[in-house]
Amino acid sequence: MATVTDNLITWLPAQLDDDERVARQLIASPGGFYIEAETEDTDLMAAGAHVHRWSPARALAEVEAKRRIIDLHPAAGLRSAPESCGSCVSYPGPCDTLRLLALPYADRPGYREEWRP
Repeated sequence: MATVTDNLITWLPAQLDDDERVARQLIASPGGFYIEAETEDTDLMAAGAHVHRWSPARALAEVEAKRRIIDLHPAAGLRSAPESCGSCVSYPGPCDTLRLLALPYADRPGYREEWRP
């Protein structure tokens, strides 16, 4: 039977794979991805700034950073790898680092409340 740690270690990368897939689809879509607007509408400007900050390139960079953090946890649950998260050494389940990485995905299917930090 899979442990809480095993489930989080497999579930979280699957969420990142989905984020990457969506970002790459947008980049590859006809017309690509760009924002160009001149307006004095402050709501529209705020929406444009938000979209610009959460561009596909940003999403891909964030996915890569999160994957590298996950890579620091090869022994989550085993606590024996020399290059692992310092929190994992004495924590009885998935450390808070992994729980925090999973938190933005709490609204997705498969998220378990026991992962909430």
